[in-house]
Amino acid sequence: MSLYQLLLRFDPHGLQDAAKAWTALGHAVETAGQRHRSQVNGPLAGNWEGNDAKAAVSYMGKTEQQLNIVKMEADTAALVLNTVADRMHQAQTNLVNAVNRAVDAGLNVSADGVGVVGLPPVGEGERNDPDAQRGRQQLGWDMKAFQGRIDAALKDAQAASDQGSTALGRLSSGALDPAKVNGGLAGAKNAAAAAMQDLGLVDPYIPDGKDPEQSAAWWKGLPPEQQDAYLALHPDRVGKLDGLPATVRDEANRLVLDEKLDAYRTGKPGDFGIDEDEYKSRVNALEDIKRKLTASDGNPEKHQMFLLGIDPDANNGRAIVSTGNPDKAQHTAIFVPGTGTVLAGVPGQMDHVRRLQKAAEGERNGDVAVVSWLGYETPNWLNGSVAETDRGDAGAPLLRDFTKGLRVAEGDNGVCSHLTLMGHSYGTYVVGAAARDGGVNADDIIALGSPGMGVDRASELNIDPKHVWVGTAKDDFIQTATGTVFGEGPQYGIFGAQHIKVDTSGHGGYWNMGPGGASETLINQGRIIAGRPPTLAPTVPH
Repeated sequence: MSLYQLLLRFDPHGLQDAAKAWTALGHAVETAGQRHRSQVNGPLAGNWEGNDAKAAVSYMGKTEQQLNIVKMEADTAALVLNTVADRMHQAQTNLVNAVNRAVDAGLNVSADGVGVVGLPPVGEGERNDPDAQRGRQQLGWDMKAFQGRIDAALKDAQAASDQGSTALGRLSSGALDPAKVNGGLAGAKNAAAAAMQDLGLVDPYIPDGKDPEQSAAWWKGLPPEQQDAYLALHPDRVGKLDGLPATVRDEANRLVLDEKLDAYRTGKPGDFGIDEDEYKSRVNALEDIKRKLTASDGNPEKHQMFLLGIDPDANNGRAIVSTGNPDKAQHTAIFVPGTGTVLAGVPGQMDHVRRLQKAAEGERNGDVAVVSWLGYETPNWLNGSVAETDRGDAGAPLLRDFTKGLRVAEGDNGVCSHLTLMGHSYGTYVVGAAARDGGVNADDIIALGSPGMGVDRASELNIDPKHVWVGTAKDDFIQTATGTVFGEGPQYGIFGAQHIKVDTSGHGGYWNMGPGGASETLINQGRIIAGRPPTLAPTVPH
């Protein structure tokens, strides 16, 4: 049977049904992976210790990686089949239209199944009729045009078929072969990328992330199968979009985390332009982050951890982690760390937000989510960047977008949470600059160990100064660094903020436990996060 005949008889439902089957497989694998994390890996990682536990958790992590590979390939296969079905159907429509228009114009289309357009026989009297001859000449031109349209439709159909065949042939990573686990995720991603290139889908539209509302609208406008495809094929870009649901960002960023770990484990430091120490630091940090995420998967959602951002390759690294779902919590806090916090410190930050969540939960009923936001390049003590505002100024708009994105995402759940934005050390400058230059959608602001918030008065932060809270330990050296480029010291009465009681010591002790449990410093932070008044301290004279 010729291509012409095949295309006329083409039924897209066959390919579309096959795509649905692959999509269903992807969903089944995803469900199995989630169940594996919540019912197997999570409980074991959180309660099992020792060398045997490490070996077992590592082995089960490989099982999850295999499931990720199967899902990626299933989603890719579904996208390929749907794309080919759409293109073939469009080619069929173009062919049928061209044939019908040709017949309506009085032309003949060959009945032998090859799609050749011909002129009708010359009628009696036409040879000597100038008008008839001119009409026949015009018909000849039309014949060539219709033939071109038919040939183009057949060419498009053949191209779609060939591209689909080549693309599907890429998907053969041997995901379930234990010998191919290391590097398997990278192999599957490369195969998926090559399949998309075969189809000409090399630069799909994804919002630039500058407008959380636009990003949210784009995501909600995608049909489920396209959402699955974007998550599988472009998790790094989807996971960064403020305004998307926390569950979506978590799924995307966990895949990014696995991809990065897979790449690091199968590569060497020179492949990433880093030395051996930095290489080990990144791998250890990613493994620790993954371990803590996995350990939380067996918990109720309000105590699960959500990975809202991850980029180990950025300067100092980036990671945004929430304990509790911020889209559903009645009380949400965003913690911005300061100088010297890099990717290796994120596991410790995850412990900090756990303590803050627990402190807030002890003050009020209702779910609490606390986010550790390492979403900017932090300064360090050695190169002088700690004495400059550049990195804080660059991070401020990113923080504003994140807070706006949280409001957009929680609004889809009918929630308008009590939002607290808190910073420590240099992070308080980031918070202050974000609030100063456009507001941060927050109900309360906390500054701990602050060198300055980029303003001289709390009233300049676009929030009621009665909801700006400052805490400084008596022996915190940061008090000697105020009144510089960062602005007036918030711990002084002239700044106009509320002062909370601090019973911890040092610049980094604000989350330390006390002799009998939580310190009063930690309890006060929990009270503010929960919307309750903290214990106040006397104003510090200038």
